[in-house]
Amino acid sequence: MKAIEQIIAGYVSLKDRRALEEIRDHRERLLNETRMRSVAGFSPSTLIDILREEIELIEAALSGFESASELPDGQSLRPRNGEVD
Repeated sequence: MKAIEQIIAGYVSLKDRRALEEIRDHRERLLNETRMRSVAGFSPSTLIDILREEIELIEAALSGFESASELPDGQSLRPRNGEVD
């Protein structure tokens, strides 16, 4: 099992949707940054493929959670404005 799969499984067992969303958002930022930057002699295609796969795994885990309207205490699906890693 890949490390990301273990991390996802742990957060799913804890029912920590917010943590999964934060991981997904982080991977999406990394993907966007990788696409925008080019380095001579480095092909980012492998990294881009890995990030896409991880995002898909996280999205699949998130799809098993209840809808946002059913989250307790007004938890949001995305980090609040101003929150940073």
